[in-house]
Amino acid sequence: MLERGEGPRAGEMLRLERLAKAWPDFRIEVELGMSRGEIAAVLGPSGCGKSTMLRLVAGLERPDSGRIVVGGRDVTALPPERRGIGMVFQDLALFPHMSVGANIAYGPRMRGDSRSARSLAVRSLAESLEIGELLNRRPNSLSGGERQRVALARSLAARPDLILLDEPLSSLDASLRRRLRSEIADRLRSVGMTAILVTHDPEEAFAMADRIFIMRDGGIEASGLPEALYESPPTAWSAAFLGRGPVLEILGLEGPASRPIAKTAIGDFACRPRGGAIPYAGESSLFFLASAPKLSTGSGESSQNRLRGIVVSSYFAGYCRRVSIACSSAACAPVALELELPAEQRPRTGETLCLEIDPGSCDILPGLSK
Repeated sequence: MLERGEGPRAGEMLRLERLAKAWPDFRIEVELGMSRGEIAAVLGPSGCGKSTMLRLVAGLERPDSGRIVVGGRDVTALPPERRGIGMVFQDLALFPHMSVGANIAYGPRMRGDSRSARSLAVRSLAESLEIGELLNRRPNSLSGGERQRVALARSLAARPDLILLDEPLSSLDASLRRRLRSEIADRLRSVGMTAILVTHDPEEAFAMADRIFIMRDGGIEASGLPEALYESPPTAWSAAFLGRGPVLEILGLEGPASRPIAKTAIGDFACRPRGGAIPYAGESSLFFLASAPKLSTGSGESSQNRLRGIVVSSYFAGYCRRVSIACSSAACAPVALELELPAEQRPRTGETLCLEIDPGSCDILPGLSK
């Protein structure tokens, strides 16, 4: 927990202390901390408050309460230009009367860099963002994707203490977006820049960020390292949002904490060992990665940690085959599960599959996915 009014912490670049803003139909309240040189992704669905949080940090919105601390300075009451923050928002706000090169060089010029240093920075950024041929053009002659890359280059050239990126690659085509996200992250890390990336795309967050904050309804639902969130999201809602595997409502929990058994509408599942009491005895969900179920070598009879379902669809996805199956029992209507099987397996639509899941792949998560 971040304590209100604390002084600067070693290595800390950004701290949001109970930062709150309310409207008649929506409220945002956020606490988070970031280390110097860290790239953090704020990930969540549209309307959850991601961009509003960035606007509060940037000074484009005034909070109702809370503090914003950047590099040990309380900047809550400072205007945007005195916060030491670079911004790439969806409206881009390029200088229309300047060329692309002049837009990129604006920050270094204001900082007092020499002409040769400005020229080197412009050329380097233009090359890495693939806009070298645009340097003499004006922003109004560019496509949306080109303007977005120019806005990103302009912010990077200014070398701010903290850079805010609001869906910076959203208007680019898929292949360019995949290529640029690693280049942008590498450039940020090479200069030790701290950055917050707002995105609704889990793949983009996993590819670029050192740490991920998942946002829901104006607050932080979960946070952690990308690898940890990918393998084991901490709540049912975050697991469903990330889409890494099925999330099933648990109807009851049995057995000792060392080997809890989750009862669901489509079967019973022994889960990962836990210490202490059986976790989440109230509302809870069962989660396993889409790749966890394996084709059963047994008889296929209904039993613990087994799935039996009819293939609804199956398609090749490169590294795997994505399969949708409908599982049912006498007690419930069919439940659709999206799974990943080895690419060489080719189940046919209408075929019945029998699968089994290792208990070590099954997690019990607090809450429901909705």
